[in-house]
Order: sequence, then C-alpha cells, then structure tokens
Amino acid sequence: MDELRLPLFRNKKDPLFLLLILGIILSVNLYLKYQNYKKLKIDKYYKTTAFVLKEFLKTSKNKKPYTILKLKDKNGEIFFGIVWGKHLKDMENCVVNLKVRTDKIGFIDYLKGFFSSVYAVKIVSRAKNFRQEVSNFIKKQHENSYLKELFSALFLGTYLHKNTRNAVQTFGISHLVAISGFHLGVLASMVFFIFSFFYRVFQDRYFPYRSKKLDLTFVSVAILFAYLWLVGFAPSLLRAYIMLVLGYVMYIRHIKIISFETIVLTIVLIVSFYPEMLFSVSFWFSVSGVFYIFLFLHYFKELKPWQIFLSINFWVYFMMMPIVHFVFFSFDIYQLFSPFLSMIFVLFYPIELFLHLINEGGLLDSLVVRLFDVKTVAVSVKTPLWFLVAFVLVSLSAVYKKVFLYILTILDISFFLYLLYRYAFG
Repeated sequence: MDELRLPLFRNKKDPLFLLLILGIILSVNLYLKYQNYKKLKIDKYYKTTAFVLKEFLKTSKNKKPYTILKLKDKNGEIFFGIVWGKHLKDMENCVVNLKVRTDKIGFIDYLKGFFSSVYAVKIVSRAKNFRQEVSNFIKKQHENSYLKELFSALFLGTYLHKNTRNAVQTFGISHLVAISGFHLGVLASMVFFIFSFFYRVFQDRYFPYRSKKLDLTFVSVAILFAYLWLVGFAPSLLRAYIMLVLGYVMYIRHIKIISFETIVLTIVLIVSFYPEMLFSVSFWFSVSGVFYIFLFLHYFKELKPWQIFLSINFWVYFMMMPIVHFVFFSFDIYQLFSPFLSMIFVLFYPIELFLHLINEGGLLDSLVVRLFDVKTVAVSVKTPLWFLVAFVLVSLSAVYKKVFLYILTILDISFFLYLLYRYAFG
C-alpha cells in the first residue's frame, strides 16, 4: 500500500538538488537548440534536407490548393512547410531537399514547431519505413476508408483526415484514438498478463525467490519502449512511459507512487530533455488527465476497485471538459457516451490488437462502422479564459483542502449545464 511507502523526497534539500541538475540539463538543451536555430537564420532562405512525416492537402477560402508538409530535419527538429499553389501527393516517408523561408521565424516559434513557406521541394529518396509497412498491413484488413484510418491511428498514431476526425470527435473519443497513456496502460497490462503464464512455469522450477511483479514490469517497460519508438515518441505517450519507468523505480525502492510530486517530477524531467514539450497541447492534455486521476484517488482511494473503475471514467471526462473546450470547441450530445465507450475500450483495444496481429482485423467492422453513420448536430462552445484560469487554480487548491474539491465540482457542473444550454438553445 502507498501509505506504507516512503515519500519521494526525504528532506527539503533533495528536490532543490534535483531541480538544479535538471535546470542544468534544460539550459544545455536550450543552448544546443539555439545554436541550431542560428544556423537556420543565416540566410532568408535556408537549404536543408528533411524527412516528410505527413502531408496535408488543403484548399484556401478562395479555392486555391496548397500542401502542408510535416517535416523532420537532420537535427531531429519538427516543423511544418507550406507549399502554395499546388497539391503535392505521395510525399509521405520521402527524404526531400527544400528551401525554407526563415525571416519570420522566432526562437519560440522554432521550439513550438514553426510553420513557414517552403520552395523547390524535390524528392531525394523514398525511405523504407517500418511504421508505414505496419500501417499498410493494418489498412489492408479493412474495406471501409474510415476504418482504415481509424485503426491505423489507434495503433500507430497516424493522421486522421477531417471527416474521420469529426466522426471521432462526435462521440468524444479523440482521447481513445489519439494514442496516449491510456493505451500504454492497456498494453502494459496485456504484456504482463501474457508473460505471467510463461514466467510462472520457470519461476516454480528455477527461481522461486524472484518477484514476478518486478521482473515482468521490467519486461513490459522494455517492450513498450520499442512501441514508443515505432509511433515516433508521441508527446502524450512519452509522458506516460516516463511515468511508468519512474513508477517502476519507485516501486523497487519502496517510494510512494501515487502522488502529485510524481506528476511534477515527470513534467520537469520531460521538459528538461525536450523543451519543446512546453508547447505541446497533447502533452498538457495528458498531464491534466493524470492529475485528475490522482486527485480522484487522493480522496476516493478507499472505494472498491470496481467502483473506482466505474467512477473514474466519468470523473475524468467531466473534469476535462472545461480544459478541452478551451482548445476544441465542438460539442455534441453524443459526447456524453464517452465514459461508457472508455470503459468498453479496455476490452475492445486488446481484442482488436489481437485480431489485427492474426490478420483478422475486419472481423468486428460491421459494429464499429455504425459510429460513422450517426447523424449529429454540434455546437461551438469555447471555455472563457477567466473560467479556465479559475478552474485550474481551484483544481490545484483541491490537492491541499477538500473544500476546494466541492468548489471544483460546482464549477464543473456549472460548465456542463452551460454546455447543455448552448446545445439546446444555440
């Protein structure tokens, strides 16, 4: 039990010393990024070679075509190149030469992953990409174009086109499709469960003195790192993986795992090594979700496991509403099914993963495709900045005083009623 474990920090000097070390690491990483930024800014047009991660074919308001390329340069930096006046097709997974306009790019823009016009795009080679091969293997198991995209995104974090993305948002399940810590948790459980059968046989015969939890968690961590690499170190997944590794280290050292200090330590660690994560929306969504899970367990950990499983899905969904609607404005009444679908997903995800591994991924398509046939009417609702600030401050205060938990609940219910009012009356 966590109550019987040691605190994360033994004295007041420990966090200060750790912050000093991580501050030095952050400074070094920022310095290296700034040096790369200065090279970019030498001329108005910077010639470089980059790898095309994704391509987005767009049309402007005046019906003119253009293409956005998500690019990764030789330094590992990700940015977006805009090619005006044409649609470039079949550019994904290609190595290209191009010129980037740099005069309007600031250092903060560089860290965020800037948008800039690019010129003279020329394919150097078409890379053999293992991730793309896996994506093609997944897509071939489905006939419906929506489901091809859906399952490729579900397992590999690939791009969803507008129509598919809108259908997913209708049911408020973007967090299920966009791979995150939720998926990592399910995968970790699957790996642990599968290997436990083999481990038990060898443990009884050769090493009965070893801990099954420790050994199989280590195996899970190793296997999940390969998955993290496969999906390109997605920000939300990276956060979850680092928390998993920290949890493993804390467990073997008998340190309390479920604590808000763990969240803070994870954030500081990630930002120290990857400063650009400060500007990643998916990363902060992921952190927020974990925070509200921990806040729930902070006050309701005495509930039975099945009660926690049922309650926590509704709790996180409703608590995330004001935060999500500050970035994404669309609300549909069907989104209220999200907590139920999240609970079903715990079984659906491993079943679909198994079916895809044996090349039978289309077996349940007739059930899933019905989600895309639902006719919906969404309204646009944006969380006011003042309300978001108040909501976040009260959420943080609820860590220390239970009275703020009640205030937080009142704020959340008020926002939910406001959503319903806007949906009903526009």
